[in-house]
Amino acid sequence: MIRHVVTLAAVVLGAGLASAMPAGAAGEHCQSGAYCLFSGTNYTGTSAVVASGLGCHAVSSLGFPVAHSAARGFGDSYALQLYADSSCRTLLGNVNSDVPNTSAAGYRLIPIPG
Repeated sequence: MIRHVVTLAAVVLGAGLASAMPAGAAGEHCQSGAYCLFSGTNYTGTSAVVASGLGCHAVSSLGFPVAHSAARGFGDSYALQLYADSSCRTLLGNVNSDVPNTSAAGYRLIPIPG
């Protein structure tokens, strides 16, 4: 009985993970431990890996004026915050998973506690 419950839990967990990260997701385009910003929506156009280091950064420093999508390469100890302005005053949100459509002019890396 317990073996069946464990097997069922593994199947449900696997199905949930598969639906949360579709094949060909943008995170596959980012190296492990990095975040990528794209000039186009849905991970198109020019792409850039954000520089490591804390503090506010203008997206324009990456070579395009606004990031229209963002992807997360897993395995780092930071979170990426996106901002509507280049001075990082108007928070759009955190990149917890890939973001296919945004208009971010600034970004900041923050350490994940723990």
